[in-house]
Amino acid sequence: MKISEVSEQSGLSVDTLRYYEKIGLLPPIQRTESGIRAYGEHDVRRIDFVKCMRTAH
Repeated sequence: MKISEVSEQSGLSVDTLRYYEKIGLLPPIQRTESGIRAYGEHDVRRIDFVKCMRTAH
């Protein structure tokens, strides 16, 4: 799944997804041969978890 698709599905901006990867909230995302991020199901579940934890008190 491309970053734009994950962004639309998760409600997070592309910049936020890149930032989460940069600071380590997300593991390095696998990339295609041309360098495009290729999110898998595990990555999407991790993003959902991070979103849930943002609202935890």
